[in-house]
Amino acid sequence: MNFKLRSLVAATLAGSMLMGFGVNAMADSTTDIVNALVAKGVLTEEEGALLTKGRTDEAAGQAKAIKKASKLSVSDAIDNAKIYGDIRARYEARSIDRLDAATGIPAGTNYDSNRSRYKIGFGVETKAGDWYTDLAFALSASGRSDNITYGDSNLGGSDIGMSPKDKQALYVKRAMLGWNVTPWLAVEAGRMKNPLYMVNAMVFDNDIVMEGAQEKLKYTIGDTNLFANLGQWVYTGGGIQANDAQGTTGRQNMVLAFQGGAQQVFVADKMSGKFAVGYYDYTGNNRGETGALPFKPFLGNAVAPTANVAPFTAVNDLQILDIPAELNYMATSNVGVRAYGEYVVNTKGSDRYNHACSKYGVAYCVGNDDKAWLVGLTVGSAKDLKSFEAKKMAKGDWNANIWYQSVGIYALDQNAVDTDIFDGRLNMEGFAVKAQYNLEENVAFNFTGAWGDRKNDAYGSSYTKPDITVNGTNYKLYQFDVTYKF
Repeated sequence: MNFKLRSLVAATLAGSMLMGFGVNAMADSTTDIVNALVAKGVLTEEEGALLTKGRTDEAAGQAKAIKKASKLSVSDAIDNAKIYGDIRARYEARSIDRLDAATGIPAGTNYDSNRSRYKIGFGVETKAGDWYTDLAFALSASGRSDNITYGDSNLGGSDIGMSPKDKQALYVKRAMLGWNVTPWLAVEAGRMKNPLYMVNAMVFDNDIVMEGAQEKLKYTIGDTNLFANLGQWVYTGGGIQANDAQGTTGRQNMVLAFQGGAQQVFVADKMSGKFAVGYYDYTGNNRGETGALPFKPFLGNAVAPTANVAPFTAVNDLQILDIPAELNYMATSNVGVRAYGEYVVNTKGSDRYNHACSKYGVAYCVGNDDKAWLVGLTVGSAKDLKSFEAKKMAKGDWNANIWYQSVGIYALDQNAVDTDIFDGRLNMEGFAVKAQYNLEENVAFNFTGAWGDRKNDAYGSSYTKPDITVNGTNYKLYQFDVTYKF
């Protein structure tokens, strides 16, 4: 048998035998087959070497690739590590009508803010046995926003946003250590995600993180999932204590959170509901604020302060009772409907009002509104009830969300409310809408709109760190986003 014929026979036999092997094992299997043919005398050693040369080179290349890949590794003690993040581009337009008549500026003047923004956030989660971590980074230093406006400068007074030296700083957003103590109890400490069940961001902005400790409990009985979230969060102050005779500077103010609720399946794969009752106690009663001044709301035609300092940021007399709830229903096999609402009352609202009235005079004795509430409806596509409940959207999924929201002047912490809907202002009410379409599973287009006016004309729209720093009403918001998740 000449060389060409023997080679053809060998190649045919090798090809037939390799059909049952995986791609990764192909190089080693081919070499073994050729060696067997040489041993049986079908091929000479020289012919076998020629046939296996390419496979040997391929195996060496695979080994080199595996070695390079292994350079990106984690400790053997880590069971799992996941990198996650998102990049978002946004165009938004905001406007508001000024309530006060500042020097040279008549009341009713309209203020506009039109800008393009971007957001980049990323992090890594790890698990090791019953322990886990979350470390995340963001560009913005703001506690209630991760956005950077195009052209903004970090050069301290420079307006040249595109300066070659103008790099954006990176900030630690979360640094959390968690422990699954039992199947029903997890304990976390550090800088963490807000664990509270919320139907939207009326009480706490979604970008706010909590510092301190928190406990998350869950237990299932039949079709009912019980849950509880407890928080011991440091709000202000570094823990340096001063006695009352020396004043209140340095006192630590904490938020103690208690929330319990249940998620119930009423009709299998068709209908479910969820509700919770929460109580959030601000323990410091304004400690940490300069001079311990009580909260001072804006008056209806007052010029807004130029700095967000006490008493406008004061958090005295805040003990908030919060009741969020939702009902989910699959109207068709792939379209769900969610009706939801939230009711909030500051149980210390009367004290908050009385302290402002007695401290700042009769002009501030114009009504106590210590309640906030909202009702809304969402319609959207989803593959099943669980996906709809979890707001998990796949390629081609869509949803539309509309709600009405009303926030009293003494109802909530003005430093924590959402900075998009109504610009982080108290004493506001109106409608908001959101819509989303997923072009890919990880790429989504969003629209957000909001239209609000002040509730009580005797008060202004009090705020801390809004996007438009005037006391105003007739607020409008339009946002267009595209988000890529990884």
